[in-house]
Amino acid sequence: MKLHLVRLARAQGEVRFPGVRPFRAYLLEAAEEVGQGRLYLLLEGELVIDLPDGGYLHLRRGEAAHLAGPHRLVPIDPSILAVWETEAAP
Repeated sequence: MKLHLVRLARAQGEVRFPGVRPFRAYLLEAAEEVGQGRLYLLLEGELVIDLPDGGYLHLRRGEAAHLAGPHRLVPIDPSILAVWETEAAP
């Protein structure tokens, strides 16, 4: 199965492959609090990830990040993220 993730996320807000539950691609237009671990691949846009220790990650298109715990996503412009849910570190 082939899906154009950026085009579909832009049009529908979210895209999932049938049967691939921990994966989704979605359009992020406003800040979002996240309480669990995730792996991100930024497909379009620009994004800052605020970390609980006061640090941050700045992602641009094509960059990826893996976070094990709570964090906050802050899009600089509308962004499309591919996301894999992961378990938080013990």
